[in-house]
Amino acid sequence: MKKLEKLAKVKAAALLLDCGCLKLSPREPFSYASGLVGPIYCDNRLVLSYPESRNQLVMGLKNLCLSENLSNLVMAGVASAGVPHAAFLAHELNTPMVYVRSKKKEHGRQNRVEGELKAGQEVLVVEDLVNQGGSVADAVEALRDEGAVVNHVICLVSYQLPAAQERLKELKVKLHYLCDFDSILEEVQSRKEITQDQLESLRRWQKDPKNWRP
Repeated sequence: MKKLEKLAKVKAAALLLDCGCLKLSPREPFSYASGLVGPIYCDNRLVLSYPESRNQLVMGLKNLCLSENLSNLVMAGVASAGVPHAAFLAHELNTPMVYVRSKKKEHGRQNRVEGELKAGQEVLVVEDLVNQGGSVADAVEALRDEGAVVNHVICLVSYQLPAAQERLKELKVKLHYLCDFDSILEEVQSRKEITQDQLESLRRWQKDPKNWRP
């Protein structure tokens, strides 16, 4: 079973690399919204333009939900990148869906959570990428403020960073992911697109992103 799970993660990494969603640049790092820099950049919005790959990833998320008994929950997309994946997943599972804004709307009812959400409903937070875990943690808290029960988060990609793991542990939320950092590196290595020095640089970043230098 574990071997099959690993193969599925590597396959997801291959799909995202082929669509240009994942970029590795250990020598010329990317700047992140958090203010940090790093050797990897993930833009899963690009996969929306590739129907075949998109469908395979959505089915991967669906199968993950089924295997983890998450298929009957309300899907809650994190704006903005998590919203389309939540919509596709809710469609496949025939479940309700809402989405969480990054901040309250400044007009109308000033909603933070869009869609009908009743107190006591169990919600699955859907995100495209979990990096430091800030946006996911913020969404979990916003949903709980509305009375939702939130115990699980699902995403396409997790970098498996210590900061994100600690945040989610504090919130008592379990993270499920289709693809992880180790699988990305394994796929890139198999393509011979990375040197040993670059590989070591990427692993150093994963262990300590705040103090990492190229």
